[in-house]
Amino acid sequence: MLLKIGAVLASIPVALGTVVAATGVMVVDVKDSDGTRIVVPMPLLVAEAAAHFAPTQAAAVAVNRQLDRARKYLPVAEEVLAAVAESPDFELVSVDEGEEHVRVSKVGDALKVHVEGPRENVEVNVPFALARQALRQARNGRIEPADLVAALRHARLTRLAEVSDGGDHVSITIW
Repeated sequence: MLLKIGAVLASIPVALGTVVAATGVMVVDVKDSDGTRIVVPMPLLVAEAAAHFAPTQAAAVAVNRQLDRARKYLPVAEEVLAAVAESPDFELVSVDEGEEHVRVSKVGDALKVHVEGPRENVEVNVPFALARQALRQARNGRIEPADLVAALRHARLTRLAEVSDGGDHVSITIW
């Protein structure tokens, strides 16, 4: 009898771990120039639930205000995004100005934006699934934060952002 109770109790953390592993984890890693390091793992399931409580009215007003002029181009943007996503990896844009360099590339299932300067380096990877979801929602005039977080499930094993500024370093990775 005790063995059965123990097995049931042990299965609860295993089931929770399986759910977290199946839905993914966002890890925010912050290293300060003074040596302080903070690592915050956040299960995407928890982030998605929290995003349901995010205010969407302000986002909808901002989207409508900014996209009224661009709304007619959003279907074209979706087509271009789909074409880029289906193509082999390549560099879309390369800009060099003095000591600053900007590169935008298609790498795997993401758009990679890399900005290199004399003091700071920024790398942002935008998964195509997330970009498609954002464009669809913008075209419909309402951005749902929870849907955007849910789209991150398709971005497993992706470093979304990495910023180095002097001795400070921040990275956001989806596992």
